[in-house]
Amino acid sequence: MENNRILIIDDDPDVSQTLHDMAEALGFEVITTDSKLSFFAQLALFEPGIIIFDLAPLDQDNLALVEQLADINDKAQLVIVSGVSNESLNVIAKNANDRGLRLLGILQKPVPVARMRQLLTLYLSADQRKTPAGNNWQQQLDNSDWMPTQEDLIDVIENDLLTLNYQPKLDCSTGNLLGFEALARWDVPGKGSVTPDVFVPLAESSHLMSVLTCNIAKHGLLWLSKIQRSPILSNCSLQPEYSPDKLTLALNLSARCLEDTDMPDKLAEICHQFQVDPASVILEISESTVMHNPDKLLEILTLFRDKHFQLSIDDFGTGFSSMLHLVRLPFTELKIDKCFVGKADVSEEARAIIKSSVDLSKSLGIRSVAEGVESQSIRQFLTELGCNAFQGYLISKPVSEDSLLVWSKQYCESLH
Repeated sequence: MENNRILIIDDDPDVSQTLHDMAEALGFEVITTDSKLSFFAQLALFEPGIIIFDLAPLDQDNLALVEQLADINDKAQLVIVSGVSNESLNVIAKNANDRGLRLLGILQKPVPVARMRQLLTLYLSADQRKTPAGNNWQQQLDNSDWMPTQEDLIDVIENDLLTLNYQPKLDCSTGNLLGFEALARWDVPGKGSVTPDVFVPLAESSHLMSVLTCNIAKHGLLWLSKIQRSPILSNCSLQPEYSPDKLTLALNLSARCLEDTDMPDKLAEICHQFQVDPASVILEISESTVMHNPDKLLEILTLFRDKHFQLSIDDFGTGFSSMLHLVRLPFTELKIDKCFVGKADVSEEARAIIKSSVDLSKSLGIRSVAEGVESQSIRQFLTELGCNAFQGYLISKPVSEDSLLVWSKQYCESLH
């Protein structure tokens, strides 16, 4: 469950009261202050999930402020409210990102109340565990005063404006190409790029998630059908078990999609439309979603397996998994979270978690996949453990369809 405590510091009592009342109405527990001393004390005592702060009453060097915030509470998400210049705010944002702090938003005074409400609603809707440290999606926007709405998302769906990037997945021991993960992107002309950690919660809160997922699936499976039949790849001297028609595509499923009992039929119909075997499709479901209500989930996951879709438990190790639930639920793949994989070179604890995850997958008779592999030494470690597959920047970042086709051809030829 997300941390629904907010700490606000602002020296304007009207602003403080407005933000306090709005946050309470949304279900937050709120403390407001105009005292620097009280603010830093409450950072430690109250342990807020969100910190809303105006720079004026804090009255200190911005770099020192960021360091103090990181030292006292590096888990909270930050909303900076200020009348200082954009240049100064950008410096603070960069320093915060460099220290691993998470920025939910940067707002110029006078405070746009509707925008603040959207940010807090986004926080409540989002899967906080999946929000990477230092992520500030607004920094990707050319116009930081703009925030997507339900109407914008409807326009994206109706006009088919989402694009997909793809990241390859390789066999750990042989390096053979196994398939790809599809990652959706929403590029807004004149404004920048909106990432899934923003538009997925928006879709979920707008009851548009099933429609959006089918839209993404149509893009991805059309592309998969092309690459499985690509004459470019068929000319690569691959072993039969690694031939292009065996390549898979992983799609992420949100919790809302798992509440839609028609979703297995919808995705099966899209597979039929593009002549893709559902067994070539891996549906990734986060561990936190699985453990939220595993008994209720069993029915819908069984429907997916009846249609021959593969099922992957994603971000494994970051939640509170239960062996009993994993045994009962029909998963075919266990995906080890990049927060552990990325630290395998330097953390004994991370290596222990990875090893136990690989051992667990073996005992359950399912595949293990490591995401976020960025070095040969980590790949070697995974291979020695018997991990089945991996993906990450060591091989390729997520890239466009055309770029990936070129990459795939060159990579397959390099193996032989």
